[in-house]
Amino acid sequence: MDNWIDQAVWNTYQVITGMYDFDTLVEHLELRKLEVEDPEDISVMPVFFIPPGEDVNNEDINEMIAYYEDLEAYEECAVLLKLKK
Repeated sequence: MDNWIDQAVWNTYQVITGMYDFDTLVEHLELRKLEVEDPEDISVMPVFFIPPGEDVNNEDINEMIAYYEDLEAYEECAVLLKLKK
């Protein structure tokens, strides 16, 4: 279960920080799926913490920051802090 959460938060992070737009990320994941040996590999699943198209609010960002704090991924926390309104 944690792997699904990890991937959902990471995918959402990539979209809301502008690393990818939604469609490009999904295309990227589909291409990567062709390269992995395990078709059930969670790292290529298009799952999201915040549903695509939904507005991101401070509560969502705070939850993602708390998640990354637990992982001691402070660079991601700093980027997310800049997105708060």
